[in-house]
Amino acid sequence: MTDFGVVLDIDLSEEKVKTYRLPDDVIMKFLGGEGIASYIYWNSKILCSALSPENILIFATGPLTGIAPGAGRTVVAGKSPQSYPEAFTVSNFGGEWGTELRYAGFDILILRGKAEEPVYIWIHDGVVEISRAKHLWGLGSFKTREKLVQELNDEEVKIITIGPAGEKLVRYASIIHRSGHAAGQGGFGAVMGAKNVKAIAVRGVKRELKVYDPQALLTEAEKVKTLVRHLGIVAPSPVYKAYEELSTAPLTEDLIPLVKKYMKRNTGCHGCPKPCHVYIEIPEMDVKGEMACVQFFFCWLQQGYRGYADEVCFLAKHLADDLGLNVYELLQLIPFLMTLYTKGHIPKETATEIPFEKYPEKEFIEILLNKIAMREGLGNLLAEGTWRYAEKLGLLQQYLSLDDIEETLASFWGPVAGYGGYGPGARGYCNHYDPRDYIVSALLWATSHRDPWSSSHEYVAVAHWSGLEFEKQRKIAKYAWGSEEAVHPPGSPSYNEAEARATIVIQNRTCVKNSLILCDWLYPIVISSDASRDFIGDLELMARITNAIMGTKYSEQDLLLIGERIFNLERAILIREGVANITLPEHLFKYPQRFTGSPPLNRENFNRLLMTYFELRGWNSKGIPKREKLFQLDLIDVVKFFDEKEVLGE
Repeated sequence: MTDFGVVLDIDLSEEKVKTYRLPDDVIMKFLGGEGIASYIYWNSKILCSALSPENILIFATGPLTGIAPGAGRTVVAGKSPQSYPEAFTVSNFGGEWGTELRYAGFDILILRGKAEEPVYIWIHDGVVEISRAKHLWGLGSFKTREKLVQELNDEEVKIITIGPAGEKLVRYASIIHRSGHAAGQGGFGAVMGAKNVKAIAVRGVKRELKVYDPQALLTEAEKVKTLVRHLGIVAPSPVYKAYEELSTAPLTEDLIPLVKKYMKRNTGCHGCPKPCHVYIEIPEMDVKGEMACVQFFFCWLQQGYRGYADEVCFLAKHLADDLGLNVYELLQLIPFLMTLYTKGHIPKETATEIPFEKYPEKEFIEILLNKIAMREGLGNLLAEGTWRYAEKLGLLQQYLSLDDIEETLASFWGPVAGYGGYGPGARGYCNHYDPRDYIVSALLWATSHRDPWSSSHEYVAVAHWSGLEFEKQRKIAKYAWGSEEAVHPPGSPSYNEAEARATIVIQNRTCVKNSLILCDWLYPIVISSDASRDFIGDLELMARITNAIMGTKYSEQDLLLIGERIFNLERAILIREGVANITLPEHLFKYPQRFTGSPPLNRENFNRLLMTYFELRGWNSKGIPKREKLFQLDLIDVVKFFDEKEVLGE
């Protein structure tokens, strides 16, 4: 049995620390990471606003963290100030911090209350210190890390920190680790700031993480290395060349020379068999750090708007991380802001604060990001996020429908950034992997508590990025989601039961992966680099690794049941918080996808598919889990709450 489950619970208001271990039966029901965070949040009965001292902030590792290949991530959870409306959600970040937290003696960290003045927390081999941080308040993420390394006199200390955006309670403030790992979605940097916590430093050398069967683990680890060599990406894929030459994605070929010019090496998380970040250095701009995926956001916007990107796109990422701003939100906000400026919706006296005419150059992005992070002038409104800013202007419904602005908005996204989706997604988050292209994406967006794709790439790994012929995709779909009909060519959904079932499997499997915790770029291995296997992956591998470490006897189906329990508990949390609406923005039903040509969603067919999804989930027509489903999943506390509040109405 695993030794996982040690909780460090810190009350910042009282400066009190307590530790305890979660019961074995809780670990077996919820694993760790997202599952344990949801369990803790449910039992904390949070009824406050996201930035209230009563909100809790949970950092959770998993039983595989620091041991399995690709198990270097950490979940962050609580009530989110970025979500619209505020609601429970989860984020996560990579690197080494979570592994170091385990080495230091703890698996889960809970922050409660609010410190009287700025502090940082220093955790080292079972010892916890809460130290004053006035000298760090106001500094950027990178300078804060540098000063703490010096102050603690330890080059190996692992640090997470917030920038000025978190201090100023920008609703989409990030938590930053190293030089490019961020818990961005959710805005939990603002929650840290609201608690007056500038940074959390960890160091551990004494705790030995237990492995039930080391030889079995080594055997499975070698299989992971073989299967994920190219993540199933083959030559026809638009990102194949970048992945082959730079080991990062998603980048189109025309960005490769620019990245190569400044790239020093690849970097990755603890124990990663396939490092996916590129480390960039541009001395003349004082820019250095790790980049991957959406951190190329300004490169995409530059390419799409004017046809090419330059060094400023690296500066934009560097500034965002140093200030502590979620780049996914910037990817949504900047095109909308430019659209409003073009349409004359920004008053002239306000428009002079930001050099809009300089978009997308250095002067524009430097001033914009600093204004937002410091909440100065127009930046104070933009710090509320795209949806709340639109609401403040009385333009939220126009933004959600894109009426009279769709064409202009699309011009600022451009074909490079807009290819995967543009405009609003759901719950305040930026659209990507467009629901008009993939109906599974529509169901995921409608039924998730946040942007569903940032930590759930298994479907688009096959349908969007692989470059495989459609018939090969169908074979993988049958293996991964139970039916060849679970995939379709972009823009040509069937609105069938197989697509609904695939959505459910993906959600359940994602909850498992984020609870163990394993990297979303590697797991689950639904697709491989092995042509002799028809590029089919190995879904049981995740269970075998878990068994080798924990001494359990899980099958893939056993883990999916745990994932189903976690997903339903999270659904119950949203119901308790009164934010369980299931909806998509109007523009997805009105306009075609400009850059892929996919038609708008058919509302009648989608609503029918949603009812099929509810039925397969064991939910009623309002999207509430039925009593028998909750009993089946052993969520007895949820049944009691639903009965008390007469939620089920049965």
